[in-house]
Amino acid sequence: MPSVNAIKQRRGVVMNMKQAMKAMNLVATAKLRKSRERWGNTLPFLEGTDNIMLDAAKSPLTASNIYVQERNKPHKNTGYIVLTSDRGKCGSYNINICKAVLAHANAHGKSALILPVGARGMDFFVSQSQNVHRFLGSMSEAPSYEEAEAIGAQVLEDFCGESRAADAVNKTRAPKTTEIVGEIDELYIAYTRYHTVLNLEPIVRPVLPIGLRLSEEPDMDFETDPPEMEYDPDVDSFLGYMAPMYLNVQIYGAMLEAALCEQAARMVATDTAVNNAEELIENLTLQFNRQRQGIITQEITEIVSGASALT
Repeated sequence: MPSVNAIKQRRGVVMNMKQAMKAMNLVATAKLRKSRERWGNTLPFLEGTDNIMLDAAKSPLTASNIYVQERNKPHKNTGYIVLTSDRGKCGSYNINICKAVLAHANAHGKSALILPVGARGMDFFVSQSQNVHRFLGSMSEAPSYEEAEAIGAQVLEDFCGESRAADAVNKTRAPKTTEIVGEIDELYIAYTRYHTVLNLEPIVRPVLPIGLRLSEEPDMDFETDPPEMEYDPDVDSFLGYMAPMYLNVQIYGAMLEAALCEQAARMVATDTAVNNAEELIENLTLQFNRQRQGIITQEITEIVSGASALT
């Protein structure tokens, strides 16, 4: 049985840890509020851009566009942009999304090329000996569109080739499927979707080609619901020029939602840690009091026994 001093020392350590977790919980709560507001304010822009691109992709005139047509190859390389955090203390937030990526790749027989954003995801996939194609950088707690744009430029090189990606970004011309393509044939983005603070869902969804997304989402039919908009000079050119922005917006929206979920997961994890620390402190206090009471009782017994021996 541990001594009184050992119990007292351990209780002090737990109390210090409780204070640290409580401070982290307050910080995560404040950041969660700001992240939720930032994500909510950007949501109409994200949904609007998404709808415009999907409507354009449904047109038969865009069927041969490099950003729409699925590549007819027996062996396809599938890239996974995986959004994780740079820091811990957020429970199973990071491990859940990483496992979801591996499960998706195994279930669909994909040749996975991992494109992690965030140090925790990078560390996980390296430890699992996965094919990390390139590290896309750190995951900010307050992502900006510029960060998403930098990631999108790197990914675009892998999807349609370096020179074609430069042409697309500079708006000089839209690449066609007959031109040279990059190493990645399909592109998915993996992040955590926010429902409530206690309901965070890791998802893996397609981004490029858009035809892959249309085929995997049953509420979107490639043959029906033609777009009602008019495009200048034509819908195929419009889609080719808008595709880099579409990719950036998809990444930006996912980063905003992932940052929101990270703070929610950290708030819940630190709150749980505080509750566990309080329970442990209560148990240690009870154990300390029992030990001290035992020592006092023993000393009183020894005094009484000594006094009895002298009489």
